[in-house]
Amino acid sequence: MSFFASKIISSTLLIPFNFIILFLMGWALLESRFKKWGRAVLLFGIVALTVASMPVVATALVKSLYDEPVLSLDQARQAQAIVVLGGGVNHDQPEFGGSSAASSTLERIRYAAYLHRETGLPIQVSGGGWPGEEPVAQVMQRELETLFHTPVRWVLPEPATTAEEARYSRDALGSEGINTILLVTNTVHMKRAKITFERAGFNVIAAPTVRPDYPPNFLKYIPRADALRISGSVLHEWIGMAWYWLQSRVVP
Repeated sequence: MSFFASKIISSTLLIPFNFIILFLMGWALLESRFKKWGRAVLLFGIVALTVASMPVVATALVKSLYDEPVLSLDQARQAQAIVVLGGGVNHDQPEFGGSSAASSTLERIRYAAYLHRETGLPIQVSGGGWPGEEPVAQVMQRELETLFHTPVRWVLPEPATTAEEARYSRDALGSEGINTILLVTNTVHMKRAKITFERAGFNVIAAPTVRPDYPPNFLKYIPRADALRISGSVLHEWIGMAWYWLQSRVVP
C-alpha cells in the first residue's frame, strides 16, 4: 500500500472523521424508516465522543499501550546510538525563516539532546515529508545542532513510515556494527515503534518521552480537546499494530 493510500485510509478510521461518519449514518437512519437505529447510533456517537474526550480515559488508553518505568541513565548507557523518530513539522514559519519542528518532534529532539549530553552517544534522526516539503529529519538535525547545540551523525530524510524508518536505520547503523539502540519517540508511539525496530533486528532500549499529565481531581472527568487528540493518537497506534499483524499473517 502506498504512503498516500495509507494516509487516506487511516484518516477515515481516526478521530474526528470516524465520528463525522457515525453522526452522518445516524442522521441518514433518522431520515429513513429505521429511526430507532438512527437514534441509537447518534446516542452511541455522543457517548463515545464524550468518553474519548475525558482526560482519565485518555490517560488509561496511553497506559494500555505503554506503562513501563522511566528509563534510567544506567540503562541508556548500554546502547550504542540514539535513534530519534520524526514527528510533525510546521512549514513556512516566518519567525524562523522556514520550517520548524512541531511539538511532537520538538519533544523528541529535546529528550535526545538530554540523553546525548548524559551518555555521549551519537544521534540518528529520521523522517521524510510530503513531496516539495522539507523532510522532518533535516528540520530535526538543524534544530538539534542550532538550538540544542547537539551534533547529529546520521540523517535519514527518506522514510515515510515507522517501518521504513526501521529499515533505513538497519542499513545505516548495521554497516557500522550498531545493534543496540536508544529509541526515542513519544510514549504513545513507543510500543509500535519498538516492535517494528526489533523486527528489523535491533536490540531496542525504549526511551519514550511525554506522558499525559492531568490533575488528579474531578477535572480529569471533564471532556477536553487535548484528551480527545490523545485518544485519537492511541487509536492510530492500535490500528497501526493491527495492520502490522495482518501483514505478518498474509506475507510470510
